[in-house]
Amino acid sequence: MPIPKYGDKYDAPALFSPEEAVGAHGGALPEMPKAVILGFEDELFEAVDERATESVNYVRNQTVRLLSEEVGFIGDFGIGPTVTAIVAENAIAAGAEVVCVLCGCAGLQTDVPLSDAILPTRAVRDDGISQHYLPPEETVTSTPAVTDHLESALSDTGIGTHRGPTWSMGAMYRETEPEIEHYANEGVLSLGMAEAALLAVAEYRGVDAGVVHQIGDYLTADDWVPNSDERSSLPSMLGPTVAALRTYVS
Repeated sequence: MPIPKYGDKYDAPALFSPEEAVGAHGGALPEMPKAVILGFEDELFEAVDERATESVNYVRNQTVRLLSEEVGFIGDFGIGPTVTAIVAENAIAAGAEVVCVLCGCAGLQTDVPLSDAILPTRAVRDDGISQHYLPPEETVTSTPAVTDHLESALSDTGIGTHRGPTWSMGAMYRETEPEIEHYANEGVLSLGMAEAALLAVAEYRGVDAGVVHQIGDYLTADDWVPNSDERSSLPSMLGPTVAALRTYVS
């Protein structure tokens, strides 16, 4: 049976809304930057700590770190499509107009250097969350103009970029050899968990979205090749991502 099992749901009202969650402080929504970056890795949190000027609590224990007047960062909320969708929903309800994931990924094309950035243009929807926002036959994509700005800013700092599809699935121990080979042969560049969920939320809520991937390891049909360089290039992608989003929303 397809997901969702109750298929006629896309125009139906939900019982709970993110506006209610972020308004629970007493009715007034906290001020949210126009653009919000979501991230998962500890090394990225450290780079954010060095740059952030202020923290704003906007719902329950979720905080946005202000990296500029226009751009904030939300992290340390866990990993996976479910929590990413909830965090993105809350940020959008509080006023974010652009949401962007900056995170590590598994590279499916071994000719893409580890130091380069992958900019997913669409996501293969192999998750359960995006199906509850948009019908399965719909394609979820990054906003082309956001990707253009990200590519320009990253390139200006000497980081190579590659555009193409990403594969979203959250079952880490069920990444099977045949499907890895299949998606690699189809030209899919990367594997992540939460990208389809984020892009589906953005499409459903009518905001713009982007994704920046840093390769943490390579996956092939018969091998897993970890990144042997202990110096992650992910923190170096934070500054260009912030610059791109600042320019985009200004």
